[in-house]
Amino acid sequence: MSNRKERGSGFAAVVLALAVFGLAAGVLGAAGWRHATPYADYSPTEPNGRLGVRTIYYGFMYFPGPPWLPALLIFPAVGATMLAVVGALVGLSGWRLVRRGGAGRWPVFAVFAFCGLVYGAIVALVGGIHPPKLGEPFSLDRAPTGDPTTASLPWHIDLGPTWLAFPTIGLAMGLIIAMVLSGTGIRLVRRGAPVAVG
Repeated sequence: MSNRKERGSGFAAVVLALAVFGLAAGVLGAAGWRHATPYADYSPTEPNGRLGVRTIYYGFMYFPGPPWLPALLIFPAVGATMLAVVGALVGLSGWRLVRRGGAGRWPVFAVFAFCGLVYGAIVALVGGIHPPKLGEPFSLDRAPTGDPTTASLPWHIDLGPTWLAFPTIGLAMGLIIAMVLSGTGIRLVRRGAPVAVG
């Protein structure tokens, strides 16, 4: 393989690797936005009772849980596009992702950890500015019977402050992917760096 082809394939590899990372981070971000971001407040008219994030009032029952779409499309698309652009900038600055072993493992960790941290922070920011909204109330055919707290609710987890939890998860995800790449001998090296032999 010529040096030009090697440089070209290394450039495409770093763009593709970060785009795939962004896609995976986007799917995780959509799940986090839906299941771990605090819901936006909802105040129905003439409330009869409020129980956590689910409101029950006369004649209506309100179930939380924002729809998967369009979040499941937007988050991965934005993640893949954003990190592909980062990959292109890394490639244009002279770095290449190559399978050669030897030195050069720390730049992989630095780039993927940074991208995961930043994308996690962006998801946390989106969750703060545009938190998932609960669904619309709907009329019941009959009055609720039994304990209303046993009504089925979408799964939701409190990760604490999302501005801290989401970047931490993104950082961990980036480090895990970097460990996998590094363990298979993939390195991020500067153009013109000596090629390891053996």
